[in-house]
Formats: sequence, structure tokens, C-alpha cells
Amino acid sequence: MPPSNGKTHPPGPKKKTRAPAAGISKAKKGVGTRKSPRKPPASPPTAAAVEPTDEQIRLRAYFLAERRHKLSLPGDSNHDWIEARRQLIEEAQR
Repeated sequence: MPPSNGKTHPPGPKKKTRAPAAGISKAKKGVGTRKSPRKPPASPPTAAAVEPTDEQIRLRAYFLAERRHKLSLPGDSNHDWIEARRQLIEEAQR
């Protein structure tokens, strides 16, 4: 039914749908095929990369201190910590 003011509007252009062309998949168009950046391969641990955790050092230092006290050797907890860390790093490099 035409508008009440007597004017008629010509029909507008039909909207086009964007259906994929027959036989073309999204992968062939390149949609969704973005590759994530690759991580460089892991290199073997080096002296700087091998770092024991504080818990590992703490446990080793405890046993070093026990041995030191048992044998009445000179030293203190700071020396035990440093020695424990040195030993763990050396063992990790083997």
C-alpha cells in the first residue's frame, strides 16, 4: 500500500549475500591460517642458565652444616649456603 501522502518510493537495490564461492574453502582463501610465531629451540643449559632453587640450596646447606657440626669443622651458615649452591651448579653441569 502506498504512503498516505501520495508519493511512491522506488524499491531499493537488493542486498547481496556474501556466500563463499563454490569449491573454495576458507583455508584456500587464507582465512584462519595465520601461524603463531615459533619459539626458538631450547638450547642446552649453560653455566649461567643452571641456577638451583632456594629450596634446593637450603636443603643442601642444611646437610653441609650438619656434617660440619658433627666433624667440628670451622665455618658458618653463609659458607654452607655458598658451598651448597656451588655444588648444585657443578652437579647440574655434568
